[in-house]
Formats: sequence, structure tokens, C-alpha cells
Amino acid sequence: MTQEPHAPAASAQPAAPGAATAWIRSLFEVKDLVVVALLVIIYRNVAHDIHRGWTLVDSYYSHGFLIPFVCLFFVWRDRKVLAALPRKPSAWGYPWVAAAALMLFVGDFLGFGVLTHMSLIPMITGALLLTHGAARTRTLWFPIAFLFFMIPIPASITQSFALKLKLVATESAVQLANLFTLPMVREGSYVHFGDDFLLVGEVCGGLRSLIALLALGALMAYISKTRWLARVFLFLVAAPVVAILTNILRIFSLCVVGYFYGSTVAAGTFHDVSGILIFLIAFICFFSLEGLLRKILPARENPETAP
Repeated sequence: MTQEPHAPAASAQPAAPGAATAWIRSLFEVKDLVVVALLVIIYRNVAHDIHRGWTLVDSYYSHGFLIPFVCLFFVWRDRKVLAALPRKPSAWGYPWVAAAALMLFVGDFLGFGVLTHMSLIPMITGALLLTHGAARTRTLWFPIAFLFFMIPIPASITQSFALKLKLVATESAVQLANLFTLPMVREGSYVHFGDDFLLVGEVCGGLRSLIALLALGALMAYISKTRWLARVFLFLVAAPVVAILTNILRIFSLCVVGYFYGSTVAAGTFHDVSGILIFLIAFICFFSLEGLLRKILPARENPETAP
């Protein structure tokens, strides 16, 4: 009786690297660290200026600390998508880097800081194109563009607009108070009631909330499960309207408290608490509006993913 030859034993296969190690290796190489190091060296002074703009007294960009972390979250969220895309460095990065270098030079030469700060965005775009290619850079378009909301716009540009916005909000709050039979008169930035008055400062003018809510509107428009028209509405219409209306409501509440309890009470703890409450109200309005738009204009189902 003959024995059948035994099949050769399967050679042991080396253990495949973990999923986390795989996508990390596919996304990062040594030259990526070199590019990051060069960007840190080139933009260290720019980063310091941006940070100083965040920490100024009565800064309109106190939310700037959050922006880089939001951007990093979306990069981390799309890590598997990025790892699945081919890494094909593109020469199209050179025009972006050249434009960023020109902005950096001209802004530094003219002393126009915001131009040097803005150059960070095309520089990052160009660096990603040169190291990772067009497909991966296109996937990261929102985290790159969202960095715009961390760059402080100088007061020389915003001062005139901030003043007009403050006067409109103050006048609207006074008219609303008069509608409720509370006798108040606006004189410039002052609101007079009886023998007392309130001064509406720059922080209460509404520009800070407008900038912060525009950033929130851009974020919600990106993640919203609605059609593109609803997303544009969230960013370009809803954000400014919610910011202006909630700021009018805040000034109105300050005037009412000042009328009944005196300007000292209104300008004290209530002033700080009202700022927090108004932002909460604005967030609730935003999320409620996005939920309504999701029902009215839901995103169309992708036929490729439909069962």
C-alpha cells in the first residue's frame, strides 16, 4: 500500500503590521518631517504674531486657539481615506509655494502682517502637493481652508465695520426697548435712561460673535447632511443673521437690567454672564436651523452607495 506524499508545510508568513502602523507609514515619511521642520523655522515669527493676536485684550479672535485642533480632528477623521489614496507628489505645489513666498516677502517688506499670516495657507497647500499629491491635498481642502478663521484681521481693517455694526446693534436694541415702553435714547455708543446710562463697548459691538459664528457656520456647512444650497445658506446667511440678532438681544438685556437695577449691575457680572448665554443661544439656533434644513433639503443619496 503506497503512501501519498505529504504536502509541503506552508512557510510561516511574517506578521502583517497593525492597521495603525500601516496607515501611519503610508501617510508619513522622513521628508514630511523635514518639511514640517522647515515650516516651523520659516513661520515661527508668524506663529508668534498670530498667537499675540489671539491673546490681546478684547481680541476678536479669542476662539483662534480652537481652530488648529478642529483642523487636526478632520485630518485624523479622514486618515483611512488618505491612506487609501495614492501618494503622487505633484509639481503643481511649486506655484503655491512661490505665491506663499511672495506674500511672505511683500507682507514683511511693507509691514502688512496679515499678508504674511495669510501666506501660511498657500504654503501648507503647496507643501502637501509636493509631498503627497493632488488627491490627498484635495481631500484635506476643508482643514486647510478652515485655518483662515484663526488669522486675526488687523484693527485698521475692521475698525470702521466694527463701529457701524455696533451702532446698528445698539440702535436696534434701543428701539426694541422703546417697543416695550422702556424710555431709552441712544447717543452714539451711549444709551441713556433716566439719570443713568450705559456705554456699549467694542466687545459688545458684535464683531467678535460675528467672526466666531462665521467659523461655526463654515464648520456646520461642511459636516451638514444637507444639499449644497442649504450649506451655503448656513454659512453666508444664517451665521451673520444669528450673530447680529443675538448681539442685539444681548445689548437689549443689558439695557433692561441697567434700566431696572442700574448701570453698575448691568456692566458687572451680568455683562460677562450675558456673553456666555448669548453664545449658547446662538449655538442652539444654529443646530436647530441645521436640523430643520436637514428635513427640508436632505442630502441626495449617492447612487453608487445606494442598495
